[in-house]
Amino acid sequence: TATPRQLESLIRLSEAHARMRFSGEVEKVDVAEAIRLVKVAIQQAAIDPHTGLIDMDLISTGRSAASRGHVQELAKQLKLVIQRSPSSSFTFEQLYSYFTSQCSRDDTQAQVQEALHLLQEEEFVAFTNDTKSMRIVKL
Repeated sequence: TATPRQLESLIRLSEAHARMRFSGEVEKVDVAEAIRLVKVAIQQAAIDPHTGLIDMDLISTGRSAASRGHVQELAKQLKLVIQRSPSSSFTFEQLYSYFTSQCSRDDTQAQVQEALHLLQEEEFVAFTNDTKSMRIVKL
């Protein structure tokens, strides 16, 4: 089913295509081209660039299922590393360095931060601010 906004977009695209043909009236060919353009745009927006597969999560959440799964797996590995660590408090830099030395992964700092936020939501770690920097504390 289509929303009123989507239908209005199809009308505007059809009218624009008719104007490109220097026609004062919208014809079936204009509507067909508008529909084709919308289908192609949706398909391109839904293709995960890493897998090459259509992933509707990209349209509904802005994030692919594969990317979300990667961060969840990273959070599991981070949790294991933190559990095995002799320390209970880290700066982000210490934890990132320790994590990369313990695991043979090439995750970016942004990915590790995102995984840490998942662990915070699970109440496995907490973030505290001291006078010099943010610290990560395992609970």
